[in-house]
Amino acid sequence: MGNGKGKQPLKNKNDNSSPILNKDNKSDLEWDPLRSIADDPDEVLRKTDERLDNLEKEYFNDEKDKSDNIENIFGLHGLTRRDFIKWTSLLTSTLMLPYIFKPRVARAANILTRTPLIWLEMSDCMGNTEAFLRTAHPTPAEIILSYVSVNYMESIMAPAGYQAEARMVETVKKYKGKYILIVEGAIPMGLNGKYLTIGAKGESGLKITKEVSKNAGVIIAAGNCASYGGIPAANPNPTSAVGLSSVTDRQVINIPACPVNAVNLVGTLIEYVLIGKPPQLDSIGRPLWAYSERLHDTCYRRAHFEAGEYVKNWGDDGAKKQYCLYMMGCKGPFTWNNCTVVEYNQDLSFPMRAGHGCIGCSQPAFWDRMTPFEEPNESAKITLPLVEATADEFGAALFGAAGAGIAAHAIYTGVKKKREKKKMSKDKKDNSEKDKSKDDKE
Repeated sequence: MGNGKGKQPLKNKNDNSSPILNKDNKSDLEWDPLRSIADDPDEVLRKTDERLDNLEKEYFNDEKDKSDNIENIFGLHGLTRRDFIKWTSLLTSTLMLPYIFKPRVARAANILTRTPLIWLEMSDCMGNTEAFLRTAHPTPAEIILSYVSVNYMESIMAPAGYQAEARMVETVKKYKGKYILIVEGAIPMGLNGKYLTIGAKGESGLKITKEVSKNAGVIIAAGNCASYGGIPAANPNPTSAVGLSSVTDRQVINIPACPVNAVNLVGTLIEYVLIGKPPQLDSIGRPLWAYSERLHDTCYRRAHFEAGEYVKNWGDDGAKKQYCLYMMGCKGPFTWNNCTVVEYNQDLSFPMRAGHGCIGCSQPAFWDRMTPFEEPNESAKITLPLVEATADEFGAALFGAAGAGIAAHAIYTGVKKKREKKKMSKDKKDNSEKDKSKDDKE
C-alpha cells in the first residue's frame, strides 16, 4: 500500500522547474487509476469501491457506526451533513476527479477519520500544526484532520515520555503498511542527527524518522521544511538539515507551503484512501492536482499585470486599487501552488488578496533564492534549469518563447513604449522631411 519504489530525490536543491509529468504513467492504470479513468471507467470504479468496502469493514463496527460517524463529527462544530456533502463536491472538483467520484470522496473522508496516523515534529516552528489547531472556525478539511486517528502527535497527545514512545512503537507494529506518516519539519543530519533529540530515550529525529518510515502505508512531508529543508536548511545550514526524502528510500509526497493548506493535505490523504497509493506527482514530489499551476496563472490581480498596472510603493494608489504586486517582489510567477484557488483563513484569503506578494514558500530553497521578499524581483536569486538569469530576464525569455503566460513586466512594457516612441519619432522625422521636401519644390 503506497510503497513507491525509491524515493523522490531532490536532484538539484535549486530546482525551480515546472512540473514534469511522466507520459508513460498516463496510460498505466495500475499506477494511478483515478487519472486513467477514461481508459477503463468500470474497472477503476470497481477497484475503488472494493477498496472502500474493505476499509469500512476494518474501521467501523457496523452500518450505524459508519453512517453516524461523520455526521456526529461535523455536528460538534455546528455543521450539518448537507455542509459535508457540499464540501465533498468542492473537494472532488479540486482533486480534478469526475463528478461520479463525489460519493466515493465522501466515503473516503469518513474512513480517513478512523485511519491510524503518526505525526512527527522535527526541526520546525510547528506552524503547520498550529494552523490546523488554532483556527477559531475550522473548515471541513481542518475538522477531518482533527479527527484522524492520531496515535502519535507530540503536540496534542495525552501520554508523555516512555508512554508516548510505546504508543508510537505499538502503532508501527499493529498497523504495519497501513498507517499514515506525516512529518513536519526538516531533519538535521549533522553530528549524526544529534542536533535534534526527542523523547525519554533521547533518540535523534533522524533515527526516529528512518524507523517509522519503513512500514508506513504512505509518507507525507507537510510544509516546506519537511519537503525541502525550508528555513532550517537555509544558508549556512549549521545543522545540515534536509528534507524528508533525503533520509528515507521510500517515496515521499511533498506538500510544501508555509503553512501547508489543509485542503491539499486532506485531498492527498483522501486520494490515498481511494486507491491505496500516492497521486500523480510532479518532478519534485508534489501532487499535480494541487501544484500544476503557478499562482500567477490564477491570481485575481493578473489582469493588472497584463495591463502594466503595478503597486510601486506600499500604500500607494496602486495598492489601494489592488494592482499587481510583482514590482513589490511577488514571487507568484515563479511559484507552483493553488493558494489562489483553495485559499486560507476559512477559505477566504491568500497573501496577494491580503495585500502582500507571494514569497514562494512552496518552492525548494525559497528562503535563499526568493529573498528579498519585498523588493523588485531582479534583486532575488531566482534561477531555473537552463535559464541563468534574473527574474526580469527570465520573464522576458518566457514571453519571447511562449508568446503567452508570463510577460516580463517592466521590460516588455518598457520595450513596447520605446518602440512606440521610436516609431512616433521616426514618423515625425519622416513627416518633417516630407514637409521640407515639399517646401523646397515650391
